[in-house]
Amino acid sequence: MSQPRVNGALTLDELRRQHRLLDAEIDHAETGPGLASPQIKELKRRRLELRDQITRLEQGAPRQG
Repeated sequence: MSQPRVNGALTLDELRRQHRLLDAEIDHAETGPGLASPQIKELKRRRLELRDQITRLEQGAPRQG
């Protein structure tokens, strides 16, 4: 079941879904032709940001930034 949005913020479920999608996109990019290293690096940076947001929400910490 999906959690409601709070003040327009993404819910934990939505963040996890986006993280899974980025994982799949990175796996595909690394195993196939197409994306250059800087693009893969950017995908990994976005994935890390999502992971940080997920951790903060799981721990109940306030969002930064």
